[in-house]
Amino acid sequence: MKNLRIIYLFLFLVMFLTPTSTTEAQDSNSTTTVITKRKNRRIKRRKTRRKVRRTVRRVNRRNTRFNNLNTLPVGTRAVLFRNVNYYPVRGAYYISRNGIYVRRVPPVGFRVAAISGRPYRFSFRNRAYIYSSGLFYKEVDDSYELIEAPVGAIVPELPEETEEVLLQNITAYELYDILYEKTDEGYEVLGKLEDFE
Repeated sequence: MKNLRIIYLFLFLVMFLTPTSTTEAQDSNSTTTVITKRKNRRIKRRKTRRKVRRTVRRVNRRNTRFNNLNTLPVGTRAVLFRNVNYYPVRGAYYISRNGIYVRRVPPVGFRVAAISGRPYRFSFRNRAYIYSSGLFYKEVDDSYELIEAPVGAIVPELPEETEEVLLQNITAYELYDILYEKTDEGYEVLGKLEDFE
């Protein structure tokens, strides 16, 4: 019985005290030693780094056109419309989604007390309109209501987020699913993108 214990102790010490090569699969900074023997019996040691392969992350281009915000600027107040809080920031509107603020266009009928950005006032077909940051408004009482883009109206400039598209052999510009065509006076509203598809 004592001999059996001694044999087990000896085997235990041999198993755990002998050096073994270990590999760490997730360690990107681990190095391995490669030993090569040549005919003249010299041993050459060289260290190689393990290469870490990274996958390419593809993001839908439509979502990256507009910058999302992690935090809102100080003093930003929410505007509640149809049980959704819209946060106006530098002429754009953001809603809270999963801890970040995603840029969205409010629906037609959305009202604000003041227009953020640089408003451009103009009249078209005997109606007064206000254009700011790609959105059209009309004045209602002491507030401004978001309306659909009037087809044929001309605005002086478009925001940076505008994309150039080729549509029926003409170059058009698309912003918030509204198409514009460049003219001498500015950009003319052609209509909704879905009307041309």
